Amino acid sequence: MPDPRGARALCWAALAAALFVFAARPGAPGALRLAADTDGCRIEPLARGGAPCDCRRLPMALREVLGLPAPLNRLTGAELERVPELGPARARAIHAERLRGGDFGSLDDLARRVSGIGPKTVDRIRSRLYVAGPDPACGGVGSRK
Repeated sequence: MPDPRGARALCWAALAAALFVFAARPGAPGALRLAADTDGCRIEPLARGGAPCDCRRLPMALREVLGLPAPLNRLTGAELERVPELGPARARAIHAERLRGGDFGSLDDLARRVSGIGPKTVDRIRSRLYVAGPDPACGGVGSRK
């Protein structure tokens, strides 16, 4: 029969080792930047050379990962579907209204011009879309239209 004190000591030693490994702070990833890519932009370490990304070419998927709002007046119907709170029907309605009536002047125009979208929906998507002003992906520089 195995010694229970030895087994208990082994368990405590394994637990202490695991805590040490998981408590160790990982190394900082370093500064990152958006760099030009054939498909738009990519994230890479700041130390690398190369052309900076034109933030207007930043793909919707990368904006989502970075938590950056997307330009409402430049999104396709499929890209609009990716915005939480919209879904396929609302995305199609927004796209159709933009084709019919032109670009939106503000996010509040969505509630006025698109059936099925009210002020509460606009408030829920406000952090995910923008219409005018500097593009957040550019650090607030340049046009967002």
